[in-house]
Amino acid sequence: MINRKLFLCIFIILIALASDALGRDGEPLGKWWHDSSILKKLNLTEKESQQIDSLFVESMRRMIDLKSAVEKERFELRNLLENKTGNDSAVKEQFNNLEKARSAIAFERLQFLIKIREILGIKRFRELSSSSESSGKDRRRNNPLH
Repeated sequence: MINRKLFLCIFIILIALASDALGRDGEPLGKWWHDSSILKKLNLTEKESQQIDSLFVESMRRMIDLKSAVEKERFELRNLLENKTGNDSAVKEQFNNLEKARSAIAFERLQFLIKIREILGIKRFRELSSSSESSGKDRRRNNPLH
C-alpha cells in the first residue's frame, strides 16, 4: 500500500517536472541545471551538466517535430469540422489522431524525465522534485491565474 502511494507521488512529481523542464507545449522554461543554486544543491558535475544539455537538445528536436504533428492533426480536425457535409466517423477518427499526437508529446516529456532520473540518481532526483514542488507553490502564490 505504501509502495503504491509512493509510486503515485513520484509519478505526480514527474509530471510536474515535465511541465517545468519543457513547458506546457514543449517550450523550454529554462535550463535549470545551469542555475548555480541547483548546481550546488544537487552537486551536479560538469559531465552530468553536459549530459543533460545533450539530452535537452535531443528532446527539444523531437518536441519540435511532435508539436508540428499536433498542429497538422489539429488543422485536419478543424478542416473536417468546418466541412458542411461532415462525416462523423471521419471527425472521430481525426480526433483520435490528434489525441495520439498529443500523447506522443506527453510521452517524450516522460522519457526526458526518466533520463534525467538516470543521470541524477534517485536521491538527487527526489531533491530536484521537492525543490520543483516548492517553486511551483511560489509561482501559484504570486500568480492567481496559475
